[in-house]
Amino acid sequence: MQIYRIRINHNLCTGCNVCVVSCPINFNKLKKEGKLTDKNAVILVKNGIAISVYDDERKVNCDGCGVCIEACPQDAIELEIIEVE
Repeated sequence: MQIYRIRINHNLCTGCNVCVVSCPINFNKLKKEGKLTDKNAVILVKNGIAISVYDDERKVNCDGCGVCIEACPQDAIELEIIEVE
């Protein structure tokens, strides 16, 4: 089973929030729960920099779709594949 984690180059990220609003998981959580938090989001902007929200225990993590990577105007996002047995 593969699990994905977003890696953000903080030297390139400008905190524009495009990745946050383009993420389909974030969109579904925002629509369902009305807000994005560290508990339900995949990616958030905090203090002017995008951060990946990842937790081994969470059921909702990045699904590897790559929409945020395509949307990022600074090319600051990469996808890391975490192999799980």
